Amino acid sequence: MKIGRHFGIALLAILVVAGVSSCCSIRSYLAFRDIGPDAIFQPKSSSVYVTLILRNISGVIDWKVASEQMCTHSSGRIRQDIGSFEQTWDMGTPEQRIWFWWDTLWGEADATVMVNNIVVFQGHCVNSSYGKVSMIATCIDPQVYKTKGTGPFLKEPIGLNETNIVFATSDLPPRFGTVEN
Repeated sequence: MKIGRHFGIALLAILVVAGVSSCCSIRSYLAFRDIGPDAIFQPKSSSVYVTLILRNISGVIDWKVASEQMCTHSSGRIRQDIGSFEQTWDMGTPEQRIWFWWDTLWGEADATVMVNNIVVFQGHCVNSSYGKVSMIATCIDPQVYKTKGTGPFLKEPIGLNETNIVFATSDLPPRFGTVEN
């Protein structure tokens, strides 16, 4: 009887922590399995997929992307001996903050960032530092640097070494359909 009560208390504690925690790993794990407080807010059909493609790599690179729902994902240490790199991450829904940056760019690479298969950044990036820096700061003349439109597009927040991925959203109620009272 005491074991059942302890199990119930432990389960309740886990659910409370998952509901109020900012720990993305617990919340995303539960949402991925369609349980937990964020499950209904992460439909699979409207997920944001961020893809990084690197070619002509020289040096050492570590690129990161983060979101409020799915936390930080890293490319890991990429060295020039691999030749090229491509990886896609599911970052959750567009109704949140999503951002990316170089964590290390000691060398150079031709970089492409795609959001839901739309190229939002493409250019030759060069830097010699370990530490957070935005991609545009390392690329003199990008071929693609999408900064407007209906989205996805990029915004450089002032004072931060990162780039935000932005989607056009509206605070207006739906145009068609019913409004609940």
